[in-house]
Amino acid sequence: MQMETFKQDLWFALRMMRKNFGFTMAAVLCLMLGIGATTGIFTVVNAVLLRPLPYSHPEQLVRVYTEFPTFPNGGLPRFWTSAPEFFDLRKDTNSWATLDAWGIQGTNLGGKTQPVRVTTAGVSGTLLETLGVSPIMGRLITPSDDVPGANIVADISYGTWKSVFGGDADIIGHETLLDGKKATIIGVMPPNFQFPPGESDPARVWTPLQLDPANPGSRGSHNYYLLGRLKPNVTAQQAQAELAALVQSYGEHKAPKTHSFDPKNHTLVSYPLQAEVVSGVRPALLMLLGAVAFVLLIASVNVANLLLARAEARRREIAIRGAMGASLGRLARQFVTEGILLALFGAALGLVLSYAGVRLVQLTNAGGIPRADEIVMDWRVLVFTLVISVVTGAIFGLAPIVPLLVSGISVSLKDAAGSTTAAGGAQLFRRALVVGELAMALVLLIGCGLMLRAFWKLQEVHTGMSPENVVTMRVSLPSGTYSDNAKIAAFWDRLDERITHLPGVQSAALAYGLPPLRPPNMNDTGIEGFVPREGGPIQNVDFYQAVSKDYFATMGIRLMEGRLFDDRDSASGNAVVIVNHTMANTFWPGQSAIGRRVSPGMAKDKWATVIGVVDDVKNAGLDRPAGTEIYLPYKQAAAFGNSDMFVVLKSQSGNPGSLAGEVREQLNELDSSLPLADVRLMDDVLERAQSRPRFLTLLLSLFSITALAIATVGIYGVVSYSVARRTKEFGLRMVLGAQTGDVLGMVMKQGAGMILVGLIAGLVTAFALTRLMASLLFGVAPTDALTFASVTGVLAVVALAACYIPARRATEVDPMQTLRYE
Repeated sequence: MQMETFKQDLWFALRMMRKNFGFTMAAVLCLMLGIGATTGIFTVVNAVLLRPLPYSHPEQLVRVYTEFPTFPNGGLPRFWTSAPEFFDLRKDTNSWATLDAWGIQGTNLGGKTQPVRVTTAGVSGTLLETLGVSPIMGRLITPSDDVPGANIVADISYGTWKSVFGGDADIIGHETLLDGKKATIIGVMPPNFQFPPGESDPARVWTPLQLDPANPGSRGSHNYYLLGRLKPNVTAQQAQAELAALVQSYGEHKAPKTHSFDPKNHTLVSYPLQAEVVSGVRPALLMLLGAVAFVLLIASVNVANLLLARAEARRREIAIRGAMGASLGRLARQFVTEGILLALFGAALGLVLSYAGVRLVQLTNAGGIPRADEIVMDWRVLVFTLVISVVTGAIFGLAPIVPLLVSGISVSLKDAAGSTTAAGGAQLFRRALVVGELAMALVLLIGCGLMLRAFWKLQEVHTGMSPENVVTMRVSLPSGTYSDNAKIAAFWDRLDERITHLPGVQSAALAYGLPPLRPPNMNDTGIEGFVPREGGPIQNVDFYQAVSKDYFATMGIRLMEGRLFDDRDSASGNAVVIVNHTMANTFWPGQSAIGRRVSPGMAKDKWATVIGVVDDVKNAGLDRPAGTEIYLPYKQAAAFGNSDMFVVLKSQSGNPGSLAGEVREQLNELDSSLPLADVRLMDDVLERAQSRPRFLTLLLSLFSITALAIATVGIYGVVSYSVARRTKEFGLRMVLGAQTGDVLGMVMKQGAGMILVGLIAGLVTAFALTRLMASLLFGVAPTDALTFASVTGVLAVVALAACYIPARRATEVDPMQTLRYE
């Protein structure tokens, strides 16, 4: 019996949808936008935040870092560890089944036809086995491969196997060159394998780290990340407690002036691997999920209003069915069936819309979203969409029943028999829905306004550079071929000479690092006459930069005091450095830095004189302080072994990209085994640094515009319907002497009341919720008064305009026609 009733309701709902095709299309399109956007963002959230990492028992994997809490400017959180510290932790901790280290670097890989530049992860012997992922061919790196002096072996990614080696079926055992050293390929990883996970430039080759416990190097050389797998029945909290106790023990036995762990200055922390992978994007994705939930709510409210309007037109039918014995429950079931059907049709179209959006995110990965290649519409997404559709359809499908709950079916029958205006309960409920729409739209618009202002301020950040007509590229010298500093320096001299005289080049330079997204160096640096003070700076510099003499002219970095590098600053000349404005103010506040002496790397009796001060350049990101920076002539920095340098060229013609071919020819003449990598315009480099805030701002703007459009249609529909129902009333008022302005004011007053209540509710809600966006905003407070006021004004104007159109139509009622009708 119930199944038969359900079939009747279903067929009746389908007939009503076909009969009212315009209404059906409006409702379905509205739901398509809401459900499609919500499904798309949930797909990303599911893949990035919710789905476990594709390793064996990923919940047991934990990242371990060292930290320096007392460093200036907020300390050094989540810092690398040194090899001696890694060996100490392996020996002295009991929480881990395995504890492994890895480091990332760029490597020249010998391909079938030409060398390519790839990102390589050097891993300790048990790391890949710890992940529990098997290669599709060959074997993994093992502890025996990680013994110092063992033959170099490599596991390669599936993509590298295909693109660099042409999918060679006999790749296992194949010998290749890694930075000029022979290496044997022992395995090919699965297509979707990535370690470390979530990187924008993922590793494509894995080699043994081959750290030597007998000669691990300096404790201050922090170059490695650590990954631990917890033992069974050991929690992450217990492991962190053990690390804290170990730091306390180390601190108690620490010798004076030694680099060792202690609770105040040099601590250890650990975090679950999955949480670390997504920590940078979690707040943004949750904000977007909240934003699309508002869009879905607004769309659902609008459809509820459409159903209410249609129910008003069907009042006589509903009343007659009630008089014939249909209960409120029976009517509710019919309306819910119609609502769910509409929602399912909207969801079907929404899935298509969300699939297209997700594919666009994957192809561009405009926001630098980690795990973007894992984003798929799996069963969780489909279940989510189905549940959202059914719940949404059921809720707004019940909207026409609410007035009946207030007035009862008998009153509806009386109303249906007359020719007066719509039932007061229905009108009140519809207005309440519009108020809710406006409030939610205002919250979204204010959030969008804050993101737009923050993004605009990010554009205004002084980068310290002039990127116009500048192209950058990377050249790396393999350690197997360029084994000593003299040979490295000679190569850079020859390359510098050639690129400087290329046709079409205004200026050219070599540089060790490329702003604005450089990893910090945090090098200890001697400052002559330095006197430490409580809360003051320490003898450490954030960024080291080795450059050729024309670097500042090429990058457009302004000289503030002293001079720039020139031909005097050769390897045999007096040791000199240039510092940035922040470093000068940090160590010599209120004084001239010119003539002061520093010792790069704390080298004893190797002092360099400061000859110039230049403008600050953003190195750690456009939204971060510049930090201290020291520039060295690359010819005098040969002792640092700069085997990896950026070529920076400023074009005369305005087409800098064309210079890459010229550089490649010169490079081939110098050494044909060297690849030219990472060819990018400097404008693109800066844009990439803004990709995530740009992506978030764009998405939030789209959602906000959608919400504004739906809310505007909602208030227009309510006022327009009210005008249509009150046409005879307006005609009679005008017959009795009411002027056009009186009628216009009456309708506008009704609309303005809804708008005012909606705006007040929206402002209160926004004031509470926008504080959650604080970490995503740059240079703007989450309660910025200008944004709140301007966005509220815009929404008020748009909403009043939506009211004005039907209000104007009310003034065009012909009173004589109304009187004749009566």
